[in-house]
Amino acid sequence: RMTLRDADAEAGRRLADAVTTHYALDVRSLSRIAKGMGTTNWRVRTSTGDYFLKQYPPDADVAGEVAALELSQEARAAGVSAPRVIPSSTGEFVRAEDGLAFALLEYLPGTTSGGVLSRSELEQAGTTLGRLHALLRNRRELRETAEAWLALDMGRKRAAFARYLSIIEGRAEPDAFDRRTAFLLRRRLELLPKVAALLASLPPLARQVVHGDYGASNLLFRDGVLAAVIDFRPPERFLPAFEIGRTALDPETLAAGQPWVDKSLAFVDAYCRANPDIGRADVQFAPQVWTIQLVRSEYGARQHYFGPRERQADLDRFWVQRCEAAEMILHRLDELSESFGAAWDRQKSKRVATPNRRGGLVR
Repeated sequence: RMTLRDADAEAGRRLADAVTTHYALDVRSLSRIAKGMGTTNWRVRTSTGDYFLKQYPPDADVAGEVAALELSQEARAAGVSAPRVIPSSTGEFVRAEDGLAFALLEYLPGTTSGGVLSRSELEQAGTTLGRLHALLRNRRELRETAEAWLALDMGRKRAAFARYLSIIEGRAEPDAFDRRTAFLLRRRLELLPKVAALLASLPPLARQVVHGDYGASNLLFRDGVLAAVIDFRPPERFLPAFEIGRTALDPETLAAGQPWVDKSLAFVDAYCRANPDIGRADVQFAPQVWTIQLVRSEYGARQHYFGPRERQADLDRFWVQRCEAAEMILHRLDELSESFGAAWDRQKSKRVATPNRRGGLVR
């Protein structure tokens, strides 16, 4: 039976051959990068420099991934920091052959991602997301996922949570993760009516093309300065409120303790400055939107019980953090929503009081 190390060696050989053949690069070595859940990532060393190689799973939507890379380059051309995609010798952004699909990108040395962001880093993340949303606001895209997300099937969600509980209860000797997850799942079942009420209370929210996976794990920092936004998802119209809430109220930030509220508001202030045309409701209701996602999500538990990943321990930890973050946000939901709305108001008032070209105030 092929081991993980053997599989890596075999994939590395095939990738090295493909890069040499289709990118005209002299590959010296490939080494795995222990980051990323949905793709396998590599550092490619060549005689002319280093590159980042993103290997997609066998069932990847190649056309969608090409569109995602094109979106990242559109953002890059407009001034949003994103790695340069290296096309193949025939101009392909994704090279796919014999079950192997990958993209080659600029390698950014000395950068880190994930973990708890500082206040300054969150401010930079807010500015960049605001600029990105402003850039993509009018981008045409037929695909939309907002409607499906807003139409939560409560019966199906209860059944999904119950299925995990059934698995745990059927084990002769549940381990520590099982016991912790059983408690969290029962609590989520209790919170589903609250989620239904929150969904019903949402006002009309903007829908537009967004990054699709904006968060600390896809932000590269170098010495505290945001160097790049990575891992754009295939373009589709969704809720900017979701990405605001997700990054401002990141579970790892909340897990680190105080001053998480102050840091989240610093993010929102920066976002509103960079995206002055965002609607107030999209900012004010971002905590509600993100809380709905945290309560309904099975991410982490689903992989643990139905298809463990290579770095499943990280997903297990993140599953618990997301559950705990939902409780923390719910406890202060009204306060957070009012504070987010007030951040929008502050930026609105500054815009209104900006001197016009004649020296008067814009009212």
